[in-house]
Amino acid sequence: MRPTVAALLLLLTACGGDDGAPPELPEVEDTVALVDPTIGTGGLGFAHGSCFVGAVVPHGLVKLGPDTSGPFGTVNFLHYSGYWSGDDKIRGFSHLHLHGTGATDYGVLSVMPIKAFDPVKLTVTDYEARFTKGNEHAAAGLYHVSLSNGIEVALTATQRVGVHRYAGAGGVLIDLGKTLEGGSVDDAAISVDDTAQEITGQLHTKGGMSGGFGGYTVYFVARAATPWTAHQVWATGTAPSAAMTAQGTGVGAVLTVPGNFEMAVGISLVSVAGARANLAREVPAISVETVATQARATWAKLLDRVLLTGGTEASRRVFYTSLYHAFLMPSVIGDVDGQFQLAGQPVQMAAWDQMSDLSLWDTYRTVSSLYAWLAPESAHHQARSLVGFGEGLGAYPKWPIAIGESGTMLGASSEIVIADAVLRGVADTGADVAWPRLRAAAMDVATPPGGRGGRGDIVDYMQLGYVPATGGRSVSTTTEYANDDFALAQLAGALGHTADRDTLLARSHGWRKLYDPAVGFLRRRNADGSFPSSADFDPLDMSSEYAEANAWHSLWMAAIHDPEGLAEIFGGTEAAVAKLEEFFTLAKDDWDHADESAANFPRPYYWHGNEPDINAPFVFTQLGRRDLTSKWAKWVGDVMYTDQPEGVAGNDDGGTLGSWYVLASLGVYPIAGSDRWIIAAPRYPQARVRIGGKELVITADGLTDKAIYVQSVELDGVTVDGPELTHAQLANASTLRFVMGTSPRP
Repeated sequence: MRPTVAALLLLLTACGGDDGAPPELPEVEDTVALVDPTIGTGGLGFAHGSCFVGAVVPHGLVKLGPDTSGPFGTVNFLHYSGYWSGDDKIRGFSHLHLHGTGATDYGVLSVMPIKAFDPVKLTVTDYEARFTKGNEHAAAGLYHVSLSNGIEVALTATQRVGVHRYAGAGGVLIDLGKTLEGGSVDDAAISVDDTAQEITGQLHTKGGMSGGFGGYTVYFVARAATPWTAHQVWATGTAPSAAMTAQGTGVGAVLTVPGNFEMAVGISLVSVAGARANLAREVPAISVETVATQARATWAKLLDRVLLTGGTEASRRVFYTSLYHAFLMPSVIGDVDGQFQLAGQPVQMAAWDQMSDLSLWDTYRTVSSLYAWLAPESAHHQARSLVGFGEGLGAYPKWPIAIGESGTMLGASSEIVIADAVLRGVADTGADVAWPRLRAAAMDVATPPGGRGGRGDIVDYMQLGYVPATGGRSVSTTTEYANDDFALAQLAGALGHTADRDTLLARSHGWRKLYDPAVGFLRRRNADGSFPSSADFDPLDMSSEYAEANAWHSLWMAAIHDPEGLAEIFGGTEAAVAKLEEFFTLAKDDWDHADESAANFPRPYYWHGNEPDINAPFVFTQLGRRDLTSKWAKWVGDVMYTDQPEGVAGNDDGGTLGSWYVLASLGVYPIAGSDRWIIAAPRYPQARVRIGGKELVITADGLTDKAIYVQSVELDGVTVDGPELTHAQLANASTLRFVMGTSPRP
């Protein structure tokens, strides 16, 4: 580690392993030091967390980090974020990444420091370098690695600018053709101005998701803190030369640099002028130390909103890394002046931070409500951004990435995210603008001019109360529509449309029609009302009628807003509780006794590594058994989260699993698309939640590893007997006191 970055790295170093600290730790003093970005970067197959490692600030478009390779090469399934913890080689440091997803995109505008340039080696992957984990350090806002060739790398970032330091390098290679697997760059251009010490350029790329709408263009402007002494550029069919420009495919450049070289790269999805303005505004002076310190302060301002007392060092690392993960996506795609670009549309201007990279089918379940509580400014920008997409493209998106809609997954999750923000009191969401288009997509028989977005099967659904088995994923589409209808009903009520509210609320119960008593699960159902034969039904089959789920996973999808429906289909509350407890008992047995490799595949019962059933522990409370929520939510938190690279049970999906842990640890869980919180049980003796000048102290009196059961709950000294709090109650309270015991309360 070079002295030039040593002081900063000491400041940012995350805590080490649990070294026998007393069980009752004092209140956290340095939240940022507890963030470990390598958590969730390991695991194989379906157990891979796919978490991003590199330099980023909250909602940063720039996610500057290493793209690695190793024993499995660069196989997509382990490299959705570009990085896998088992790798030992770095292929380049690219500026754009996703976080925690199960899909590949980005990994573009890649830079690699090199010892010397070989004119027959023109890509960053030609200069792949080995590294060891002992020479790598990742923290919030800073990434540092010593490569085996002696080059030391330090990276940091602002929202729209990546800042690099390379020590011991003879050159810096910029590769405009490099992507993650499955992507392509079909056109690029670069211009090098030695006099101004400025590089400008752009690349048009199509990734695994963005290819569906034709891809996007990344514009950039790079400047150096210390001059480079020479340069060469090239493109496919053109040999490296000292020309000023190159264009086409296979475009790249190499700079001959002094031994200690810093540069900053401004990014825009709008224009080169936007990239230049972003660079000038966010990094007026190029310094890794200065920018990393600012990035750390930005993360501290966010993470310090929750200060924990108690727990272990390991559990604290899990908590604060989970909270950190929740803010890596969505990404701000607008420039500093408010301009943003959507696919096929003219440049627009926004008074909010236009965001994209929204994994909505996942994030609506936990992330959106966490924002509304802990970061209402993020909830505001997210809701306004969805309105920007919906009104700009003519239909509300399911999974927007970069400047367009990928069309991935199912349901109309935008409705839930917007409704959740409105119902939880987020100001200026744009819901009044969104309502006519959302209503038309969900309730009009005639297809609206802009299309239906995620409501493509709505006409049959309106007629039958469920999506018939004429296509795939009919069960999951039905339960998603039920959740969508519930949320849209809440939004309709908030906007004063009471008739629509009542219609939608009634419709949200239609999922019950898919219950087949012959098998005891939700199943595909034909338009004539008949079910297929039950002779070959297997509830563990990941069949086409479900989306990334089997019948066991799918049974609880709509229960969080309709527990009465769950009781109805099973013939009573006790029967519903028994079925849900069977689900978790089987899950624990599988977890305890299955071969270790089973973690790499979809779990047959409770599957925390994917989203459809992550609400299930909290359905117990909705059914009157808070004690079982305490038991099983604790089990999930204990066994499926650790502070190791394998510490996230599956794809984090834009912070969905991280948000689950944060909320469950604080003793609440959202009913998405409403103003309601289910009361659970805290994992820490105390948490101080500080938002907008207000402080809520959450205490769990008597909490121990065995005293996990809630005996009583008080909000500002008043006993709470029911299973829920409203958002207003939670946000405006000063104290939320749990009394814990070793046995369930009678």
